[in-house]
Amino acid sequence: TTRDAQRTLQLTDEAVAVSTKHSFELGLSWATVLQGWALAEQGREEGLRKLTQGLSAVAATGASLNNTFTLALLAEIYLRHNRIDEGLGAIEDAQKLATTWGELFWQAELFRLKGELLLRQSDQSVHTAEQCLCEALKVAQHQNARMLELRAATSLARLWKKLNKVDEAKRILHSVCSRFTEGVDNRDLIEAKTVLEQLRG
Repeated sequence: TTRDAQRTLQLTDEAVAVSTKHSFELGLSWATVLQGWALAEQGREEGLRKLTQGLSAVAATGASLNNTFTLALLAEIYLRHNRIDEGLGAIEDAQKLATTWGELFWQAELFRLKGELLLRQSDQSVHTAEQCLCEALKVAQHQNARMLELRAATSLARLWKKLNKVDEAKRILHSVCSRFTEGVDNRDLIEAKTVLEQLRG
């Protein structure tokens, strides 16, 4: 969940090689999904194509585990490319799977991404988006998923800043950031601290 694209690429290259050598069909499919995500994170054109190719390959094996996570990766890339309807479609598919199979470990991120996608969709979606981000935060807190809580709090704080709820934004983001120890810096925490500094102005 640290979203380290470079490290992911290194590991998936190894996974692809091993899975190909030993004909591990599912392993190759998962590795292709993550490889595609990492390439897309780096802004490389083939990333989205490889990610969707990997998802199709996973589906062909009949595997159901972790599909909510991989569909969230897809939605995140669609968000980056401003392909809002496709992103919302991926989230809807993931939420159906979560309900059907009880795969709820990535539920907070699904709500967060849905909120972010709705914010890009139209100004009329702001209230629904805010509800999604609040739900993302609540679910992450309930599951003690600290990194997902951090992402949700950052997204919500950004929105609240735009809605002139600066005090609420500062309070929630400071509360979450303060629980991370010194020296633990990753992309999500750096982003959260940046938003908090902007709020403190």
